[in-house]
Amino acid sequence: MHILVVNDDGPPSSRLSPYIRPFVNALQNAGHLVSVAIPAASRSWIGKAHLIEASLKATYVPPDAFHDDATWDESTTTNQDRNTPKPEWVVIHNGTPASCVQLGLYNLFADREPIDLVISGPNHGRNASTIYNLSSGTVGGALEAATCGKRGIAISFGSKDPQHIDTIHAASRLAVKLVNHLYRNWDERVELYNLNIPMRADVETRPIRYTRALPYYWARGYLYAEETVDKANGDIQTSQADSCLITGTKPANVAGGSRLKERNFTWAAKLSDMKKALQASEEGTDAHTVLNGSTR
Repeated sequence: MHILVVNDDGPPSSRLSPYIRPFVNALQNAGHLVSVAIPAASRSWIGKAHLIEASLKATYVPPDAFHDDATWDESTTTNQDRNTPKPEWVVIHNGTPASCVQLGLYNLFADREPIDLVISGPNHGRNASTIYNLSSGTVGGALEAATCGKRGIAISFGSKDPQHIDTIHAASRLAVKLVNHLYRNWDERVELYNLNIPMRADVETRPIRYTRALPYYWARGYLYAEETVDKANGDIQTSQADSCLITGTKPANVAGGSRLKERNFTWAAKLSDMKKALQASEEGTDAHTVLNGSTR
């Protein structure tokens, strides 16, 4: 089977994207032809968006040229042998999961056999509940595949904490088994599947369940904080005490460049209430299932 793999975490990185390399290796070890198209930088929370005013550049990178910090060896030469068992990955500057799917399906791999399945992930952390599912770039990649008439599977490995390599390999093996099973037994009423795999050493022996998504809605503004200017030194700070400090120049209305009222906001996600809701979720939901150590 020819599988297109995209993600929203970007190139291999021990901090931001630790799962994609072992997962691709597991797919290849299972005998699949794997084509990889990934954004050059993390695109978490971007959903199915395209950056319509951005020019995209695709760079073909041999998989062995990647470092563990989302960079790669620029001096590596492109491999002209298209029959290599581990073909080059394509890194797309200004790419999103959705644009990686579009280019992967229609532009980047025309010299290979037709793509049978699109896998988006594995995400660095779970995607459970309606808010995570609808905000996720990982789920967005699978959704883009569905809009292109292709079967799509979103996969999330349910932890952002550092994991032992044996646990990552176990999760990757299980993910490949599930991919093979779902593809062979695809329900024709389904356009995409969203898998969440808990990160634990015994994951391959844990139950696997079909679930429903936990409904969750924002009760207030959890995602952005307003910036305020420290007039003494010109630094910009967010108005939330626990948000990050951002340094920079004064906004235009402070510097006198504009007479229009302006307000500045920065990403400062506060997800503690959401995490409590996920932990209290009822049995049968995606959040309850993965938090209790089962794959869903």
